[in-house]
Amino acid sequence: MATLQLTLSSSNLYEMLAESQQQIDADYQIQADPVTWSLQQSFGDWLNHSFQLREGLDLVFTRANLRENLHFTESFEKLSIWGLRFHLAGHSRLQLHSNQAEILTRPHTNMLGFMSGEMQVNTTYPAHQCVEMLTLVIHPQLFATFIPEDCPLGSIGHNIARPFSSDFNLVGHTSASMLTPLQQILHCPYQGAIKRTYLESKALELIALKLNQVSESRFYPEDINLKTDDIERIYLAKEILLDNMDNPLSLVALAKQAGINDFKLKRGFRQIFGTTVFGCLRQHRMEQAQRLLESYDLSISQISQAVGYASPSQFSAAFKKTFGYSPSSYRAL
Repeated sequence: MATLQLTLSSSNLYEMLAESQQQIDADYQIQADPVTWSLQQSFGDWLNHSFQLREGLDLVFTRANLRENLHFTESFEKLSIWGLRFHLAGHSRLQLHSNQAEILTRPHTNMLGFMSGEMQVNTTYPAHQCVEMLTLVIHPQLFATFIPEDCPLGSIGHNIARPFSSDFNLVGHTSASMLTPLQQILHCPYQGAIKRTYLESKALELIALKLNQVSESRFYPEDINLKTDDIERIYLAKEILLDNMDNPLSLVALAKQAGINDFKLKRGFRQIFGTTVFGCLRQHRMEQAQRLLESYDLSISQISQAVGYASPSQFSAAFKKTFGYSPSSYRAL
């Protein structure tokens, strides 16, 4: 199948749409407050909603239904911005030409990044999928006010003039605690000024949760250099891990099945997902338990066994530590 080449060369949204119309004779519509634009073409449909929540903080929701492979190139000049993007649906491969980094995006992952200077971003989207993303665009001066001094990003993020010597991106796992404000944003019940205030509060909650994830992971920017093959094998290891939730493999056995050494798996897993291998397993077990409690009339003992705990008391203790309620109390809410 041929890949459509769509090239855009300006950070200005209206110029982008005009360029894309000129290149591929696309139909598009623009609506203001919030800025909403849609693009319909043979390769698929593309929709963007953009809200300015406050000075220096924008929220952008993107949905694309793709019928063909799409290679999307964006070029920017004099860019200096932080971004926090949550991938809700679909897959893509993203490459930053300033540092040649390549990033694989999947559902339930998020990416915190800083970009500066001249920038070119190439993204390849496979055909026959729906892509959904929610992005927070944050000015460096505002972002610096959010970073705790004890956060691994603290000493870097507070250097406003030059936050990084090179562009920086950290891919992490979207936790259950992040999914709640994400869903609240997507299903906001308010309109007008109240809607803007509500969305801002949820955006700030997501930023806080991400910074906490970075702090707990003890991540440092110089540790992010992983080859594309390493990243793919670490994602494979995660799939194997979660497919064997009731009888998990040891770290060494998991690494062997994924075709990567255990040291690189241990280090790379934390860098990509913001947690350890078995921290990810524990989080997945808790998310599955949460769904079972909400959707099925199973006993606590049955749910405990279903998510891989031999002892209901151990399961209850882990659940309470994660959500602040015992399983029975959570079910009664």
